[in-house]
Amino acid sequence: MRQRTIVAAIITPLALIFIHLGGYYYLGLITILLVITAWEYIKLLRIINLKPAVPLVLGGVILLALSRFLFNFSYSSVLLTLFLLSTAAYYVLQHERNNGNPAADFGASLSILFYIGFLGSYLISLRMLPDGKWWTFLVLPIVWFADSGAYLIGSRFGKHKLAAKTSPHKTWEGYFGGILFGVLSGIGLTYLYQQVYSAGINITLFEAGFLALIISAAIPLGDLTESMIKRQASSKDSGDILPGHGGIFDKLDSQFWAAPIGYYLILYIFLQ
Repeated sequence: MRQRTIVAAIITPLALIFIHLGGYYYLGLITILLVITAWEYIKLLRIINLKPAVPLVLGGVILLALSRFLFNFSYSSVLLTLFLLSTAAYYVLQHERNNGNPAADFGASLSILFYIGFLGSYLISLRMLPDGKWWTFLVLPIVWFADSGAYLIGSRFGKHKLAAKTSPHKTWEGYFGGILFGVLSGIGLTYLYQQVYSAGINITLFEAGFLALIISAAIPLGDLTESMIKRQASSKDSGDILPGHGGIFDKLDSQFWAAPIGYYLILYIFLQ
């Protein structure tokens, strides 16, 4: 717990600084984090004898992030099509050479490109919305508060397993505790930003609570998705880069769900 607290006290202000700076600073940070996450994912898949196409996968993650920053979604379909065709061609060649298990490796490579590269790039899209700094300051801390609430309530009061096979320590008590903390943080942060910092986010406190409710209710699936992968690989953490926290994938798993959900709720409901 001491290590977790120290690391959190360091990385949280750094994250807020890069969100505030935006631009290429934020792009650089997110791209680096996505590449590290993709590499951690690759290592987990290798444990279960899958062989993703490393240059294609890592290059694809970088290009998807850069494209989202420079062109928004304008070239996403083109890039994904090129990656799909290139990866398919690569594994046809591997099959001809009797290398590995090319059909399964093909699917593994695509899962990294889509899950880490495409979904992860919504962290960039969220920051690029009108008043994106404040929307990002709202959505991502909701995740942090919800995760903390789930841990605090679950560790103290948790008795009923949420997903016993995938993540034995998660409980329904922790799940609803996370939702409560998430909703309260969404309302509280919105009030703080609007009243103290005159933030330009056009949202009522009720709407902020609704946004936080949807995000907080959905993000445990991000954690469970990563846990499913780790269980297959018999690994506790995706890496050890963050003492007490594990790897970067362990820190971003919930945000891979929060960023796209928050982006579309904000775009189609609160920016209309």
